[in-house]
Amino acid sequence: MRKQHAAFLAVLPLAWLLGACGAPAAETEPVWQQQLPNTGVYMELSHCTLLSEEPVSYALSREDALNLSEHPALQVEGTPVITLRGVEKDQVELRFSENIADLYLYYDKVMPQQDLDFVLTQGEDGALQYRLDTVYNYDFVVTTPEGADTMLVICYRDGLRDVPPPPEED
Repeated sequence: MRKQHAAFLAVLPLAWLLGACGAPAAETEPVWQQQLPNTGVYMELSHCTLLSEEPVSYALSREDALNLSEHPALQVEGTPVITLRGVEKDQVELRFSENIADLYLYYDKVMPQQDLDFVLTQGEDGALQYRLDTVYNYDFVVTTPEGADTMLVICYRDGLRDVPPPPEED
């Protein structure tokens, strides 16, 4: 019994030190946030590294590939969490977008599946949180009586990328 007690006392400072210097907590502070211009919905991005917020070339279909538009986009590394405030769940549509030679196309063959591709939770304050679990390109389409906004979230993780990383700035 005395040996066990001595061993416990010898390990106690080490356990305290490891607890104090343990793994860093997940980054919960927003790395990007904005009030969307047409809907007024507040959107924020957290739990990841923001690589770029440059718009991308986008088309609604292959047939419309010559009719391109600039589409707002966030390129991120990690497992991002998108928080939306001021919107109801049925006012948010998630779509997949495929990347073909730096052109993003709405992929209408399948839609992101809740609890497989993303996890949706609703906070006590009514905010919707989408944790994006699949490395893919998620297009958030928010539609309210005031208008519609879209934001493409391009996910990279652990060396898995759908497109080359954005160029590094000097």
